[in-house]
Amino acid sequence: MKKKIYVVLTILIVLFSTYYYWNNRYVELRPVVLNNDVPRFKVFNRQIVIFQNDFYRIAGRDEIPSNFYKNIRFVLDHELKDYIVKDGVIYIKYKNMNDLEMIWNYTTKTNDLDWIKQKKEEDRFNRENKKHSKDSKIEK
Repeated sequence: MKKKIYVVLTILIVLFSTYYYWNNRYVELRPVVLNNDVPRFKVFNRQIVIFQNDFYRIAGRDEIPSNFYKNIRFVLDHELKDYIVKDGVIYIKYKNMNDLEMIWNYTTKTNDLDWIKQKKEEDRFNRENKKHSKDSKIEK
């Protein structure tokens, strides 16, 4: 009886470890666009989509926004702090890449010049406030 409990416990630990590793491994960041071929079901005259990720798909080479590679690091610095860069390629955790809606949001922000301008102004304002707060601490 104890042997069966140890075997089941060992299997559960291995499965949990595999799941944890799989979701926290780093994968290449790819741009995401809206999917126009979403399968919808009609229920009571309403169209229903079963999975949220069906609205989005990974973009092809010709569908990548023009400023994606230029601005993606700026967007990730402000939205998602957990990423790494190897040989010029950006890697994020699989659990984040699996959320296509979030990656689509980042992809659209790379082309949103108003959002980028606003964040740069906020950064400049925050730097000035830090500088002034350090100066006031020195004076005290």
